[in-house]
Amino acid sequence: MTDEKFLDQKMDRREFLKKSGIGGAGLALGLSGASAFFANQDRSSKKALDGDEDISFFGKHQAGITTPMQKACYLVVLDLHTTDKKEVIQLFKDWTDYSSKLVEGELVKKDGSNALLPPMDTGETVGLNPYRLSLTFGVSADFLKKLGLESKRPKVFRDLPPFPKEQLQDKYTGGDIVIQACADDEQVAFHASRNLIRKGRNKITMKWSKSGFAAIGDRKETPRNLFGFKDGTANVTKEKEF
Repeated sequence: MTDEKFLDQKMDRREFLKKSGIGGAGLALGLSGASAFFANQDRSSKKALDGDEDISFFGKHQAGITTPMQKACYLVVLDLHTTDKKEVIQLFKDWTDYSSKLVEGELVKKDGSNALLPPMDTGETVGLNPYRLSLTFGVSADFLKKLGLESKRPKVFRDLPPFPKEQLQDKYTGGDIVIQACADDEQVAFHASRNLIRKGRNKITMKWSKSGFAAIGDRKETPRNLFGFKDGTANVTKEKEF
């Protein structure tokens, strides 16, 4: 589909977001034999109950899109306060290092030998498993503009048009960077976001944040939201759907 045809399509906000989502990385494990299959199911169930399942941070697409829905989400939008590309590159490298550890249930960094210094990790998840934590990052058109990268901006990368009956508040619009942290434990999602923000605190500030939850059952059906609707039935769930 050409850029022009994509932009000419009539769609609501949900449809737009569905079509323009960033891919998530997934893993497939092949097993042969019924006994091996059921043994794996038992182990998976126990790992899910204990929160011992982890989702790789690395892959062809980001995790957190095709990833099976987790129970909790912490979404944060940040303002960028530097125009130095080298500083931003280093920040993204630091976030990559932190994220790869967080999704495996590890602390972002071990404490140094000086007991008078504050800990490197805020510590809310000490003793907790990763609970299928996924971390998804995105940037806005304003982010590219601040760094002089407007020429790299995709043609379809633009502000959403107004939609009927929406009542957007200025304080909850805009921003430069978004981080979506999802997990089967609220504290794990919050801890990840907090430590990522903490790492970049001399370059970014929080614009707004929002926590959420989903009524997850056995994950065979799309859960209902607080309005009673099944929200997410048409979400991308497989690599080939991108």
